[in-house]
Amino acid sequence: MIRKIGAAGALGIAALAVMGALAQAAPQENKPSKPTPEDIPPVRMIADPYPVFNGVAVDSANGFVAMSDPNRKSLLVYDRVRAASQGDASVPLRQIVGPDTFLGMMAGIILDPQHQEIYTANNDIEDTVVVMPYAGSGNAKPARVFSVPHQAWGLALSDSADQIAVTVEVQNTVAFYRRQVKGVEAPVRILRGQATGLADPHGIYWDDSHNEIGVANHGNFRGVVKNTGGGCSPSFVVEDEAEAGESRPPSIRIFAANAKDDAKPLRVIQGPRTGLDWPMGVSYDQQHDTIVVANNGDSSVVIFGRNSSGDVAPLRVIRGARTGISHPMGVAVDPQKGEIWVSNWGDHSALAFDSSARGNVAPKRIIRSAPAGTPTPGFGNPMALAYDSKRDELLVPN
Repeated sequence: MIRKIGAAGALGIAALAVMGALAQAAPQENKPSKPTPEDIPPVRMIADPYPVFNGVAVDSANGFVAMSDPNRKSLLVYDRVRAASQGDASVPLRQIVGPDTFLGMMAGIILDPQHQEIYTANNDIEDTVVVMPYAGSGNAKPARVFSVPHQAWGLALSDSADQIAVTVEVQNTVAFYRRQVKGVEAPVRILRGQATGLADPHGIYWDDSHNEIGVANHGNFRGVVKNTGGGCSPSFVVEDEAEAGESRPPSIRIFAANAKDDAKPLRVIQGPRTGLDWPMGVSYDQQHDTIVVANNGDSSVVIFGRNSSGDVAPLRVIRGARTGISHPMGVAVDPQKGEIWVSNWGDHSALAFDSSARGNVAPKRIIRSAPAGTPTPGFGNPMALAYDSKRDELLVPN
């Protein structure tokens, strides 16, 4: 930006020039080469001081629901049936937070009741999955940490296969590891390739009863890669014909549970009638034999039949002002209590609905990490910053 300088400004500049010349002529004092470091507080700061929910998981047998919080870098565990009262923030049973936890910008979260463990994926920078004991609290150390490729997001666990599946956004990949994985280990298998149709995968579920996995696909295709080595993040070579990438329709892609390499999906839910719009978390509801999707783009939960395929409308949609759903990121099904849990990115809340809910219905319970109505900037790993002088607005891409 170029600014005009008036006569007074010109005189000021001349005065500064004279002072600079005098300063050069004067004897110089011996000063340390490095200035004393000082903390310079910002004039103002845009930040959310409260936890923000991303992933959600529920264990009704042990009576709690857990959420991943990438904003304050913590895991929060709440009583499943104790709702927020009078608009107040809910008090968690415990919060796992601190430098020893290895928790960072977290995305997906799953629970393993059999082994009393909490899994959460560090989506960016850390490139790890952190496994915490159920009893962890405060600045607790993980039970173990294992390395995953960059930008892992969704997690799914299989008791029968004794494996954990991890979706990887930028590599259009699902990587499968043994459940007890620790440190840097190669996946036992990888699902990736042109035939898979994977493009920016996010949420994932593992249906042991039908030997299937389902993946929520954003559709941002960034090129197919080949594995030329082993390890947690193998060396990749980009296929020449697919290097440029493209934008594809969002979808839910269902694969055989033992699928690997460039396997084709068994079924694909995709098309305008599906209403899919930035599908994030996804879960299987065994009670109703349905696939439940957190539809971030239009603040809804869309529910399909397990055998749905093609451009089909959802069986049910939970959406509207009464629902309180606001740009959901996570969804979890509690088959024992017949509930669907939804974690909101648009505000500081998680909602419990009856698993047969449809339309514009109020949730059964609400858990809040901040008082009701508390605004959130919605930041998720903000990078560049721009200023719109015409509208006097800051533009922050996430």
